[in-house]
Amino acid sequence: MEDNIFKHLDVCLEQQLNVWPAAREAFSNLEQVQTRVLSSSGLALQHNPARIISTTAKVKPAEIASRSCFLCSENRPVEQIATDAGDGFDLLLNPYPILREHFCVVSREHRKQAFKDCCEKMLQIASVLEPGYMIFYNGPRSGASAPDHLHMQIGRSEGIPLVDKLRNNEPSAKNEPVTIQPFGFPVIVFKDCSAEQLIDYINGMTIYDGEYEPRMNVLSFNRDGQVITAIIPRGKHRPNSYYSDGPDKVMVSPGAVDMFGLVITPRKQDFDSLTEKQVLDIYRQVTPSQPHISVGIMTATEVRFCLNECYTDGLRTYEGDMNVTLVGGRLKWNGLLLDSLTLTPAAHGATFTLHDVTIGIGFHWERKEDQTFSGQLKFIIEDGKVRAINILPVEEYLTSVISSEMKPTAPKEFLKAHAVISRSWVLAQLRSPYRKKEAADTVMPAHDYILNRIIKWYDHDQHTLFDVCADDHCQRYQGRTRIISAAAQAAVKETLGQTLVFDGHLCDARFSKCCGGVTEQFETCWQDEHKPYLIPLRDSSINEGLLPDLTIEENARQWILSEPKSFCNSADGNILSESLNGYDLETPDYYRWTVEYSTEQISDIFRHKSGLDIGDIVDLRPIKRGASGRIYELEIEGTKQTVTIGKELEIRRTLSESHLFSSAFVVEKTQNGFVLHGAGWGHGVGLCQIGAAVMASKGYNYREILRHYYPGTKLGRFY
Repeated sequence: MEDNIFKHLDVCLEQQLNVWPAAREAFSNLEQVQTRVLSSSGLALQHNPARIISTTAKVKPAEIASRSCFLCSENRPVEQIATDAGDGFDLLLNPYPILREHFCVVSREHRKQAFKDCCEKMLQIASVLEPGYMIFYNGPRSGASAPDHLHMQIGRSEGIPLVDKLRNNEPSAKNEPVTIQPFGFPVIVFKDCSAEQLIDYINGMTIYDGEYEPRMNVLSFNRDGQVITAIIPRGKHRPNSYYSDGPDKVMVSPGAVDMFGLVITPRKQDFDSLTEKQVLDIYRQVTPSQPHISVGIMTATEVRFCLNECYTDGLRTYEGDMNVTLVGGRLKWNGLLLDSLTLTPAAHGATFTLHDVTIGIGFHWERKEDQTFSGQLKFIIEDGKVRAINILPVEEYLTSVISSEMKPTAPKEFLKAHAVISRSWVLAQLRSPYRKKEAADTVMPAHDYILNRIIKWYDHDQHTLFDVCADDHCQRYQGRTRIISAAAQAAVKETLGQTLVFDGHLCDARFSKCCGGVTEQFETCWQDEHKPYLIPLRDSSINEGLLPDLTIEENARQWILSEPKSFCNSADGNILSESLNGYDLETPDYYRWTVEYSTEQISDIFRHKSGLDIGDIVDLRPIKRGASGRIYELEIEGTKQTVTIGKELEIRRTLSESHLFSSAFVVEKTQNGFVLHGAGWGHGVGLCQIGAAVMASKGYNYREILRHYYPGTKLGRFY
């Protein structure tokens, strides 16, 4: 690298201005630029009319394809001098400056903006820059006006609030990133890190669908011989106000410098009128933030509830016992007939209680209970009934989820692991391409009489009127009723925004109560789609031997009829009583279990649950097993006809008055019927809750637990 040029940028500037009149005028105009400080945090505005070019830059793929790349050598102004910066990069003067000395470091080769391709170069340049300079990167969807050509920018850093803060604050002594929030959004700060460390961190950030790298702005500078690097995760390129018409329009398109606390306003009216609150709102819109989620709690012909504090419908406030019923196809509430009703808490922390909420729907622990919730309460009509929906922030939702799925007295590292996977799962559902489609689009035909096959699965994207439900079909959410420990709140707070990612994308992090010693792969239970992080794994330490091929019937029989050593094969009553809710403790034989049926019993159950009359059941024959031994195609021979059923939940549903614990079972025919010998509780995909609780009790931390159950994943941060 030509270090010398980065030590004499002032000379490069002077040489260029001597031969380029247009650039000389542009830099001269910086003397007229106005600056206004907005807050004690240093947040400031700059009025710079020349910025209008990049502020209004067309950055859609079709628009970029229709123009010539202004960073390619053949399209540059003849006066623009290219100085060799080493490693295939040139140093160019920026002809539309917003900084007193403003340069671009441009790839000589035309290639798309990608931080991995310039990360090492950026750190090298930062290490030799003189004090008072910075180098920064705009992502292709985070402020880059030339996202089709790899480049970085260099400029003077005086008056840049974020740089001032980082110069004056000692970073952590540990060689780990530190997160700060100088302007209401997270900034991840590194000290003397390598390119490999930066890229490893970025690999854990979320990539938006259809894009190739996380949205971000990056800053590096030399502080007394230490290279300080800051990453700002981004959400949107431009705020809503950018696209508004009339007086609400604000012509601010945040790039890196704006995110560093110096907001550039090409229009004088924006410079004069913008307030700190408005700028912070712009930041909020363009950085990832905690979303709200709508949770379907219950349906009934009448929903009885109590507003424990004041709530409002937008016109009046209400409190106390109420009900909502259906009259003539509309909601009847408080003497009114409505199509929908939304009640919003008048003050933060207000709660409401829903009466007779059914939990464990269709399972052996099904029951009703009163549950208390915070957030909004919404009522809609669904399938001829009243549907109650709770709308609240994701992190608040998660605090209840991990207390509802397991006890909040469970080991802390297990609770933290569960917070991460529950957050990952629900955020993945919010971004699922299948969301809001009809259930028929995502479920195979329920009955195929020609082939005598019933192949079904039940997935979460079948909900079309809300995001997720509150029961085991999605993940348990029982409101504030289950938030009984500071440990649950701490587990969520200490993992704030953390998610599991694989190859840069959010993980669909499934989990079940007990895998039975081996986890299952995704496609055994749901769509025929392979997820590399949801694969069969032995639920034990690496010393317990190889996993047998449980797709082979004899191997599955031997495995299920034995009790191999596993994390979830725990006889430690203390761990179970600490980790399982009371209704789960009613199921003591979760690792290995037995169910007996007479021929009459199992035939009646199947007839009732499937809606098919195949006569008396003569035989049950596993046709296909998954890698954990779970059956996902079962042939059932009756005296009238033979049918094949699947996948695993349909098998469990149609062979039990509630649900079989799992589909990992072997069949023993008796003189009077059948005995099913089974393993595990649930579908077995992903994290095994009992196994993870045992791991935490043995000293494994939440990162180790997640690596065990989701191989190849990384911990990232969504917001």
